Amino acid sequence: MAKYRLRAVIFLICIATLVAVTWATYAELHNRVLKRSEAWHLRVEEVPETHPQQLRITVDPDQGFMVIREVTTRTRRTDMNVLYHLALSGLAKEGQIWGKPFTLTVPDSVTSVSFGPAYDTIWRRTIADR
Repeated sequence: MAKYRLRAVIFLICIATLVAVTWATYAELHNRVLKRSEAWHLRVEEVPETHPQQLRITVDPDQGFMVIREVTTRTRRTDMNVLYHLALSGLAKEGQIWGKPFTLTVPDSVTSVSFGPAYDTIWRRTIADR
């Protein structure tokens, strides 16, 4: 009887490990955030004569098999962070493609905009803008 219990425990551990690995792989492929080092030709342009300030952010990736699932922003004190969430090609949202500018409205309280999970600064408000 102890022999069967040991086999059952080992079987359950194997199943749990398989589920954990599968979930981690799915999460990596479904919701991966683009890092600054992976973005080729990251361009940030100020839209002239807008209040509050608007920026056009254009990104080209160094990997062709991933698409933009969504773009989100987080504001932390005076910094706004832009995150490009990537997914496999079948999960793209309409209108979000590489090379198409993302328009970001920057509130007056924000003095810098950063990119990716490492908060790499890509734009700073000049003193004349305040």
